[in-house]
Amino acid sequence: MTYIAVKIDLNSKKQIYEQIADQIIELIALGMLKPGDPLPSIRELASMIGVNMLTVEKAYKYLESEGFVTVYKKRFIVKTEIKDEKWKTLMKEAVYRAIASGVKTEELISFIKSLTEVRT
Repeated sequence: MTYIAVKIDLNSKKQIYEQIADQIIELIALGMLKPGDPLPSIRELASMIGVNMLTVEKAYKYLESEGFVTVYKKRFIVKTEIKDEKWKTLMKEAVYRAIASGVKTEELISFIKSLTEVRT
């Protein structure tokens, strides 16, 4: 059984499947899930975090459609080559939100560097 740490916030406005998918993307970004690593089976992850199997399946299918995972021998695994361009749109929105909130360029750059240094 493959174990990954996923925490669900029932008070979040974000849907549970999105929370699962976001946390798996974060684990990939941090190098805790590496290319070729299998994800827990749908049943295993649903049991680990106490959610419906259909919710986990929806998260896995979303990750597959976004290009982060693929199916190999009936298991979802982390793709060896991830090509995601959606980050540019998300980053643009986040930067504009930060600027509108009065965040200075230096603080923004420092924050981005702190995120990328975690992986290196």
